Amino acid sequence: MTQFSHTFTITKKDNLRYNFFLMQKKLVATSVLVFVIIAAMIGLLKYAQGASITNAVLNALLMAVLGTLVLVAINIATTVLRMNRYYQQKKLTDFSVTFTTDQTGIRATSERGDSELPWNRIVAVRETRNAFYIFITESHANVMPKDQFPGEAEIAIFRALLEKNVAPSRLKIKRG
Repeated sequence: MTQFSHTFTITKKDNLRYNFFLMQKKLVATSVLVFVIIAAMIGLLKYAQGASITNAVLNALLMAVLGTLVLVAINIATTVLRMNRYYQQKKLTDFSVTFTTDQTGIRATSERGDSELPWNRIVAVRETRNAFYIFITESHANVMPKDQFPGEAEIAIFRALLEKNVAPSRLKIKRG
């Protein structure tokens, strides 16, 4: 079996990207809900106040877009501020971890401790433009930043290992 082993340094940037990745689905769903509620409320209010249907709809759409943008901005700002606070308080710090694969799974070794993750226990694997996220639970993942791989060849080798060892239903990676 092809082996893969590499040491990654997980930084605040990587933690921020991971948090943004986790909040994407919830934020999209919440944004749609906020948009619909604001649009409906403003549209009905304006129409009830005697505005034409066109004016009421335009006002409603404008306010709904603004409300949604405010929601997204607040979520992004609070995430960044929370992460900055965690780093200032030393609740989170940069750390190095070495991931090694073999026929049984992925081994993580760091100053925080070691762990073994058998291939069949991987909950999900997601590849983004910036990283691979190897989920060990629905909300906890090992992060492998792509910019720290030695090169594209190693990324391709790692993808091939994932494709060979993780059930296709649990994989969302670029197909090589």
